[in-house]
Parts: sequence; C-alpha cells; structure tokens
Amino acid sequence: MTIIGDKDSKIYVIFRLGCEEYGLDIRRVQSIVEYEEPTPVPRCPESVLGVINLRGRVIPIIDLATRLGREPFVRGAGSRFLVVEGDAGVLGLAVDAAHEVTPIELDSIQPTPEAVVSGGNGEIFEGVAHKDGALVILIDLDRALPKATLGDIEQSFDTEGYGDV
Repeated sequence: MTIIGDKDSKIYVIFRLGCEEYGLDIRRVQSIVEYEEPTPVPRCPESVLGVINLRGRVIPIIDLATRLGREPFVRGAGSRFLVVEGDAGVLGLAVDAAHEVTPIELDSIQPTPEAVVSGGNGEIFEGVAHKDGALVILIDLDRALPKATLGDIEQSFDTEGYGDV
C-alpha cells in the first residue's frame, strides 16, 4: 500500500518515546530497522549510543530521548531504529516503537505551545497535531539534530578507519 500526501496533508512516521507519540516527515526516513545493540565508541557525546553496521555502512545511533531532554533511552521489546537523513547526515534514532505511517492534515497541526518554546527546545518542533484523538508532537529533524551533532560524532571516531565493518 502506498500512502500519498496531497496539498492538504504531509506523511509522517509515527513513533513512541516513553508515553509520547512523535512524528517525523517520511521524506527524512530511509528505513525502520529492528533494534540491535550498538557498538559503543569512546569519547562520543552523551546522546550517541554507538554505531551499527547497516548494509555495509557505519551509522551513528542517537538517543533521541536524551536529545529531547528526556530520560535516557532504554531498550524494550518493540525498540527500533529510524534511519534518517538530514543536515547532519545519515543517523539512526533509537525509539521505543515505530508503528504507523500516516498522512496528517495540515490544518490539524497547531503551533508548538509557548510554554514549550520558552523552555529552550521549542524550535525543534514543527508543531503538535491531533491524530485519532491523540496528540502527536512533530519533530523538525534538522533542528533536533543539527549538523553540529555530526561534527561532534566525527571528532569521536574516524569512519574512514572502519572500512567495511
């Protein structure tokens, strides 16, 4: 089944961190893969869980919960990686579950509440949408994981030295 957005909607991958539902523009998501334990890399930023080898490519795995100011990610039965591409390059985002690809009507997206914006991280959200009676927090990937994040990771290890892991 192909889900196609129109001028009145955007397609999002809906995923869960803790009890909250989040959405990420599907154009940024390359794949959703089953969680495997990342290989730790010394001196990485706190939000980097390590790296995995995905089809011959070394991919840094980001603890999205930590990046969003939440408790650190803890692997569960439904944990997944969202393999995404943005300004910071190709990264894996550790999430509790990824369970839906769905259009969200643009008119159901509300601006991020001022209380969130004043907390210092409101710029990373596109807004909040009503979907099937629940609220979904929509994330702007490039603001949540800016290119500087990749620079921190690259300083921690040299991907050229890994070759085809």
